[in-house]
Amino acid sequence: MITYGNIEFFICLVNVLDNNIYNILFFIFLSIAIPFLLFLAWKQHLKTKEIRSYLLKEGYNIIFSGEGNSYLAFNTSNATFRAGNLTSNDYFQASISYIHDYRWEWKEVDARKINNIFIIYISDIDFPSQKLFYRNNKILAEIDWAKLQAIFHQPYEIQNDVMQDNNNTHYDFFISHANEDKDTFVRPLVDELNRLGVIIWYDEQTLEVGDSLRRNIDLGLRKANYGIVILSHNFLNKKWTQYELDSLINRAVYDDNKIILPIWHNINAQEVSKYSHYLADKMALQTSLYSVKEIARELAEIAYRRR
Repeated sequence: MITYGNIEFFICLVNVLDNNIYNILFFIFLSIAIPFLLFLAWKQHLKTKEIRSYLLKEGYNIIFSGEGNSYLAFNTSNATFRAGNLTSNDYFQASISYIHDYRWEWKEVDARKINNIFIIYISDIDFPSQKLFYRNNKILAEIDWAKLQAIFHQPYEIQNDVMQDNNNTHYDFFISHANEDKDTFVRPLVDELNRLGVIIWYDEQTLEVGDSLRRNIDLGLRKANYGIVILSHNFLNKKWTQYELDSLINRAVYDDNKIILPIWHNINAQEVSKYSHYLADKMALQTSLYSVKEIARELAEIAYRRR
């Protein structure tokens, strides 16, 4: 016989079981979530360590990251910087001159600086700024701010000295090209290389009114570590480009290092081979396969390794 007491007992039993089920499910959730979060933290730590090690290997031995994952790293030997995230392989790299301002922002509560942030302003449409978070660590922020001010001007002055003292300038690259290819490829490539802090001999930014063309070309060819040869149909029909190429080939004969870096621009292997077996035999970057940014980054890596 079902009585009121039996019903009340049954309801209490169901409530107890429900509570136990919730507790069991919550315990299972914690037992899965906590190890997973620990694994993610460990993986992030390893990635951060890997990125820092790579930066040091590349010569970026002054690294600012505050108490977050975003970083700003300086290579004072070639006056460039990198900005990125310590958990990602992607980064932005440019000449120090691209940093046009930097400031320290914070909130003040009870005479204490909190929410400390460094904001680095960069002259690039795609990457206009980088933020470094110091949160409530005012002491670390003060130390890094002093270091940032100290090292910011050093590479900038080094770069200006290098770029302005033409008599002592040593170039990473001499760019041999046809004028007809300037708009479609050469100027965008030069702009990207400049952004990456590469020092190049390029007629539009090196020659001045009244300069001897042949003498300056000879000087540029002599003082450049590499010659970038932008092979195109226009290039094949020019006398000046042939003169530059002959000079580079003559130098390559007596130099143990790789000298000529070909770029094929709207031209195929058969056409290059017909023009020069020497060039056709060399590994080349092709504008049909790579973007301007990809080509510039590949060339910049070569320049950095040679310095």
